[in-house]
Amino acid sequence: MIATLSPERRTRALEFGIYRDGDNNLDDIQSIVLDQAIEVSAKQPSIEFTVEDTDMVDTEDTLSTQSYRLDDGQEFSFKESPMHDMSSRANLAQFVARTLDNAEKSGAKETWIDLVDHGAGDGGGLEADHAGGGPPTPGGRHVGIMREDDMAGAIADGVALHAKAHPEDAGRRVDGVVANQCMMATLGFSSG
Repeated sequence: MIATLSPERRTRALEFGIYRDGDNNLDDIQSIVLDQAIEVSAKQPSIEFTVEDTDMVDTEDTLSTQSYRLDDGQEFSFKESPMHDMSSRANLAQFVARTLDNAEKSGAKETWIDLVDHGAGDGGGLEADHAGGGPPTPGGRHVGIMREDDMAGAIADGVALHAKAHPEDAGRRVDGVVANQCMMATLGFSSG
């Protein structure tokens, strides 16, 4: 009898978390990050992805958030919910904790986080259109922005959440953070 390993039990070299806020005019260009993740996942069984993606779901400008894992080019544990506030420190912390939880389950040797969004410059960061808070835009929407120091704090918060929930894996950390698209031009990322 040949035993096969389920994707849940395979040891991974890397757990890669993609936190994508696609609620802006760069949505189509930013979506290539997800296409690349599917392709890499299918070709590299040693890499698993944890994804949180806020995106338009139809032509009526309705936003929703999809959360899932990518393994062997396929989505697992798919969940769609009303739009998350991607500029929320608490939301990013929860995503980091979930990514670390998945890294523990898969035995990943490293964990990286990819932040994909619009913001840049000295005041830039994760930016989200949402129903409340922040100054209204000309179209009447409200914008929240998470600065780079809050991003670092959210990542530390997520590590602490994972350690609290999983004391057996309390030493697990985020090994690297990728600033994707316009995020690369945020001063803290470009000078670090």
